[in-house]
Amino acid sequence: MKEYRYSRYRDKYPNGYYPKLEYWNIVLKMAIKQEDTEAVVRAADKINYFANKQLEVDYLEQQADSQIAIQKDSGEDWY
Repeated sequence: MKEYRYSRYRDKYPNGYYPKLEYWNIVLKMAIKQEDTEAVVRAADKINYFANKQLEVDYLEQQADSQIAIQKDSGEDWY
């Protein structure tokens, strides 16, 4: 199940969640300039959400890389 979820993520977000983080960072800056507190809170929430999603993806990639390295070291087929 995790493999399917991970591969779907790659299809939908090939550059990770960084474009989303950049967008919401711009929105946050604009909200601060306009002194719109509600918009600041919303943008900050979105940044927090997408930053956590990116951390999750980074963790999954790290786990996958570690598993491949373990299989290579043990001589198992990893492809």
